[in-house]
Amino acid sequence: MPRRDDRGFTVVEVLVALAAAAMTLAAIANLTHGSARTGFRAAERLAEVALGRTLLSFPVDRAGAAEPLSGEAVGGLRWTLAMSQPTDETIAGAPGGGWTPAIVRLDVRQAGGADWSVETVRLVKAVAK
Repeated sequence: MPRRDDRGFTVVEVLVALAAAAMTLAAIANLTHGSARTGFRAAERLAEVALGRTLLSFPVDRAGAAEPLSGEAVGGLRWTLAMSQPTDETIAGAPGGGWTPAIVRLDVRQAGGADWSVETVRLVKAVAK
């Protein structure tokens, strides 16, 4: 017949096992939270890049774009698209007209305040004088 003292676990052993399980669960929860946060940031960045690509490829009236265009997209993304002429020089182009460079600058700002900018140069049909 076994002695009563030899059966089961002591209170100290149970507390040590519970503490080890709690630390393991806390570490797993931290990893899961970090992965979810990283995924959310990646989704936000993807939305910003998609918006930027759409705006830069959208045909804009280049001749009448003296004022910057701006707007707000889904998710609180605010954008500004500005065009400027670097010089008055005309680059030889198609017969009957020339091409002139235009600097296109796109600024995108998140609702939280983070922002990014893209600046590119495009050739646009010279406006007849």
